[in-house]
Amino acid sequence: MALTAGPIAMALGGLFAATADGGLGTGNGLGGAFVALVLGLVSTVLGGTALSRTRGSVPTG
Repeated sequence: MALTAGPIAMALGGLFAATADGGLGTGNGLGGAFVALVLGLVSTVLGGTALSRTRGSVPTG
């Protein structure tokens, strides 16, 4: 789930950051776009780490 939601959040955060009309504190959502970029990156990294840990620890028979 995190490996799907993370890149989506990063893409949408980047889109909103690129199209925001004002700077930080103007109420146009630029701060939220930066938060979405950071949280999307964190969730992608954590999801990838969790996936790699579960693939290596599957018992074999």
